[in-house]
Amino acid sequence: MLTLPEGKTFGLAITVDMDGHAVWLAKGKDDPSYLARGEYGPEVGVPRLLDLFDRYNLRTSWGIPGHTLLTWPERSREVADRGHEIFAHGVYHENLLDMPRGREDELLARQIEQHLEVIGTRPRGYRVPSGPLTEHTYELLEAHGFEWSSSTSGRDFEPYYPRAIVSIDREDRTVFGREYNLLEFSVSWYLEDWMAFEFVAGSLQGLSSTQVVFDRWKDSLDWGMKHCPGGVMVLVLHPQCIGRPHHMLMLERFIDYCAGLDSLWITGLNDAYDAWSGKPAVFSPNPQ
Repeated sequence: MLTLPEGKTFGLAITVDMDGHAVWLAKGKDDPSYLARGEYGPEVGVPRLLDLFDRYNLRTSWGIPGHTLLTWPERSREVADRGHEIFAHGVYHENLLDMPRGREDELLARQIEQHLEVIGTRPRGYRVPSGPLTEHTYELLEAHGFEWSSSTSGRDFEPYYPRAIVSIDREDRTVFGREYNLLEFSVSWYLEDWMAFEFVAGSLQGLSSTQVVFDRWKDSLDWGMKHCPGGVMVLVLHPQCIGRPHHMLMLERFIDYCAGLDSLWITGLNDAYDAWSGKPAVFSPNPQ
């Protein structure tokens, strides 16, 4: 559980994936119509989010792919300069499905280089850009010195150390190995905007009611605060999606509700990691 500030019983981490063009390039969509949707994020959605967070004096965490860092370096630095955390989120929003270990290792190293080049600091955390984790991902994150991940859905609100999977026998059992020295902050399709709102012809319907999504987020938060003291709920937002006017109205209403909860600690994932009081894993990373 988290060791929370005095008077706080539960955490909310608002995270923002500033994907820019990368999310579409990774899908093989490089025509002007899709790239314009990607551009909307840094150019329109990000300023709206930053202003909203400023009004409520919120510290949040931002996942920015390397391609976006290099395409919009001034906007990326503005996010950091306004007090928000920046974590790794791929180079070009690459899909890790079936990616060879060596290539995944190269891309993790490249992400760190891009963050140092544009932001001037190493990212402490990581979110998988697209697709499932590989069997090597956690081990590689350890080797590169990452402290936390926010990529999978193994819990609701409890941070945990994921375990290696040694073997799977469909007629017998799954055998687990050691815990990775990497704290996982779980995410969920229910607690993000993209699947609910974004429309992608032929693959994603989106276009959900903002009231339905508001109720889902609020109910999840209310349940967590009641039943999981010391936990943290991770919300995932995308500027090119949540930045649309009607979505911003819903987000502002949700944040206003959260700001009125005296026992709720709204923070970034680096801060949540620093507040973690669980037992450490036994493996010591060797950052490259």
